[in-house]
Amino acid sequence: AASAQPGLLVGGPQASTRGWPMSSKPRAALDDVLAPASGPRLGAMPTYTGNFYYDEKAGYLVTAVRLRHTVILAVLQRRAFWVLLTFHLLVNFVRRSGFDQCLIEENPWHIGWHSIKVISTMTIFFEVFYTNECWKRYTGLYSQTREMLHTTYDFITELRLLIGRTSKRHLRLSVRYLMSAVMLFFYEMDNVVNDHEWAQLLKLGLITEDEIRVLQNLSPPEKNIFLVHWSADVACDGHALAMEKKKVPPNMRKSLLERLLMIRHLQHQVRDVLGLPVPFQYFHLLNWMIVLNLMLWAYHMGCSISPIDTLIYTAASMVFMGMMELASAFADPFGNDEVDFPVGSWMTEWLRQCVTLLEYTYPGESDEWEEALNNATELSKDLIDVNIFMDCGFADSPRAAMPDDPRRFSMDWSWNDQAPAAFYTYAPGAEKSNFSTSSDEGSA
Repeated sequence: AASAQPGLLVGGPQASTRGWPMSSKPRAALDDVLAPASGPRLGAMPTYTGNFYYDEKAGYLVTAVRLRHTVILAVLQRRAFWVLLTFHLLVNFVRRSGFDQCLIEENPWHIGWHSIKVISTMTIFFEVFYTNECWKRYTGLYSQTREMLHTTYDFITELRLLIGRTSKRHLRLSVRYLMSAVMLFFYEMDNVVNDHEWAQLLKLGLITEDEIRVLQNLSPPEKNIFLVHWSADVACDGHALAMEKKKVPPNMRKSLLERLLMIRHLQHQVRDVLGLPVPFQYFHLLNWMIVLNLMLWAYHMGCSISPIDTLIYTAASMVFMGMMELASAFADPFGNDEVDFPVGSWMTEWLRQCVTLLEYTYPGESDEWEEALNNATELSKDLIDVNIFMDCGFADSPRAAMPDDPRRFSMDWSWNDQAPAAFYTYAPGAEKSNFSTSSDEGSA
């Protein structure tokens, strides 16, 4: 069920567990949602683009023994894992009690490892294919959802440039309808908008009671289509007014409509992908193969008296079941699993950016940049000799000395009518570097 996490933005009660990363605790304060991550450069970066930041350089052992934010805990909560492990321990107990018929090749109790390889190979292929498909679905949904939010910024920016100085009323009304369409898109992940969610939209000032009465009787896709159409209608009226008063080009209307239609198109794409999961027949067959494979492993490894085989079986079963848990979480990222999208944090940042783009004031707004234009000065070419970003966590620029060469490099720029051509040479007096990027040695 998907719904009211964005409703928590104004401190309302939690109406659903969908969308919040790593915790079901409501986050009413905007700054709490955008708490900075750790790391050299990530300390000042918001965390709304992902659920959980981890250190890739923490080390193999440190990462391997970690349990929090992993699928291991999810596997340990599955009864199937404990049932199969119990079966393995029972077989091992019988073997330790003196039963050795499973070791004799001609005995019916014996299962050869070569026979197990057949089903294991098929299971690995099917599971890798399923995981890969779920991952592609996951990244596709991520790109479409983020692009929908980013296109909203582009629409607000462009609409304000065209009609902001002509009619603030048209600008605000058109943006309000568009923001309502995006908010309802996330609310209706479970095909229902409850009273609490309507109240949140009303409290945020994104919708009126009369508009709610019109939209309540519509299906989820119809709500978005209506609101996007309302936004486009108001934007077109504002554009017509701007053409009359500010001589705004008529063809700019096409760009506005294309952005609105792109948002609606991305919303429908996300709905279509969510409505087309991997067929249940494939999912059922894959689960059947995993259970059969793990039962064969449990029996074969249980026939050994070495405790190492028990550890190997436990680790192997965790890997097989863990991959299935992870792939299933990838298949529907609009939930409260560890890897699901942090919709609450996304919408917090989205609301803030939309309101900022719509209502912020800038120095040139009052006099149409007259004072700034009068004070404009020429930029100095000495700026190219400044070493920037050398202590900001990025890799060193090519100006630095090579690790295995004590000689230093310098960067020269040729200023002409075309793009600057950069090439690297040794310090004055040294022979020419092999790192030169110029194909014309004469000009270099």
